[in-house]
Amino acid sequence: MTTELDPEVRKLVLAFNMQLRRIKDHFVERDAAVDIVALAALCREHVLLIGPPGTAKTGVLERFSAMLRAKYFRYLLTKFTEPDELFGTIHVPSFHKGDLVLNTEGMLPKAHIAFLDEVFNGSSAILNTLLTLINERHFQNGPLQEDAPLISLFGAANDIPDDPMLRAFCDRFLFRYTVRPVSEEAIGTVLDLGWAHEQAALEGPAELPDRPDFPLGSLERLQHAVAAVDLQPVRYQLISILRAFRAGEVVFSDRRAVKAQKAIAATALLHARKRAEPEDLSVLAHLWALPGDEQTISQILRDHDVREPERAGSVTDLTELQALLAKTENEIEGVESLEELRELQRRLSRWLADVRDFHSDRADLLETIGRLQAAALQQRQQRFQD
Repeated sequence: MTTELDPEVRKLVLAFNMQLRRIKDHFVERDAAVDIVALAALCREHVLLIGPPGTAKTGVLERFSAMLRAKYFRYLLTKFTEPDELFGTIHVPSFHKGDLVLNTEGMLPKAHIAFLDEVFNGSSAILNTLLTLINERHFQNGPLQEDAPLISLFGAANDIPDDPMLRAFCDRFLFRYTVRPVSEEAIGTVLDLGWAHEQAALEGPAELPDRPDFPLGSLERLQHAVAAVDLQPVRYQLISILRAFRAGEVVFSDRRAVKAQKAIAATALLHARKRAEPEDLSVLAHLWALPGDEQTISQILRDHDVREPERAGSVTDLTELQALLAKTENEIEGVESLEELRELQRRLSRWLADVRDFHSDRADLLETIGRLQAAALQQRQQRFQD
């Protein structure tokens, strides 16, 4: 068995990462969120996004769907949401023939990517239908069982409910990601990017390219490649971690443990590897079932020497980062255009996210990046009154 990726698959992985980088550049401190969305799509699994409104959850998913040119369905659930708002209304011609069939065109059963905000507000009828849809990719449309093209369902909520009746539904979401407001240091960058997006929206909708940036067929090929990743190099370390979960009374079902292997394989593939490495086990930090277990899982991973893999386009080597920060400090005063300054601010935001995620103990680096962000903002205010 070769340990190298097929050259064509490797090209697809690099192209996929390039498109993910473009999505990340539209947001501030959302690189990890984009990576989780990508991993879910590679695994054909589902994600719970935990956090307050207004933290770019919708924006990330819309851009990801646009990248694929996928059928996208989005809806905000309330206690009064009716099933036909998600699954379709009665198909009148069929009804006249005596069949109770729904017109599902443009609705959730026909979507590739779906986003349900306040997902736990759904009625039991809605949640039971969703359970079948996300588990089996089938929709029972009257007497007909229709195949659903769903790749991933993303549910958003402010927190995980305590209701035991919702626990089975909740457990079908393999990935968890907590989306927090951006840091104080990045508020200026958020305003800059946000205003640029608002200006573009006022100018009218952008024309879609003739072809998707990353076709669904290419994503499907990467999904197949996930199955070919060799997990043997991390098998015994994974078993040790799962035993530690039990010893630490972490809620982690057998189903979740089995599916975790797919997440590990997808993480390896996203980093252009055919064999899993110990750092790929870091994805387990996003597979917790109960919020109280998140910190325990992270500590167990640290105890097993599992470090985060380097993100595509990120800098995690401290020597390299310090050199880049010194270079950036010299560049700030000599910046010649507003666009050049905006790119510099985006770069600083990415580095800030990397340090927070990978080197949170380095207060000196956090202080340096914050100081450079303030200097860049001052330059913008003084020289580019946009």
